[in-house]
Amino acid sequence: MTENQQQKNLSYYCDLLASLNVSSTKKRGNAQYKPILLLSVIDLISQKIITENKILVSEELIDTFNKYWNILASEYKGGFHYPFFHLQSEGFWHLTLKPDFNGLQPKTMNKLKQSVEYASLDEELFTLIQDPESRKELIDTLIEVWFSSAQKELQEILEINQSF
Repeated sequence: MTENQQQKNLSYYCDLLASLNVSSTKKRGNAQYKPILLLSVIDLISQKIITENKILVSEELIDTFNKYWNILASEYKGGFHYPFFHLQSEGFWHLTLKPDFNGLQPKTMNKLKQSVEYASLDEELFTLIQDPESRKELIDTLIEVWFSSAQKELQEILEINQSF
């Protein structure tokens, strides 16, 4: 892959992350489930906790999601199962469902675990996240667009996690 193709891919994914389809109300603002889940996944890939393009509904991922959720203190109630299932509408997040999946959106963590085998990202995006410079640009895009008011706290957490 040439540098130009990679830049196009990085730019393409930055644009996708900046324009996630999220629920929004005037009173509570944006529901930041999707950007928080993506930050959590990127964090675990950077720590080499997620090493292959199979994102399981794991305790590490749930804990990381909850940690970010608590820091960002959204007006919405936390719920990991929402974005894990709904990110598939963005085009780069793919679910592998269990054979007995009933077709209904899982409304609890247990139902999510019963319904979904794992999620995966576009191969190009997964590869970009593994590259430190590309990963930083993807994270910066998420933080700038979705969490500008909590930018300092997020940067500190990401730096702490990446130093382990």
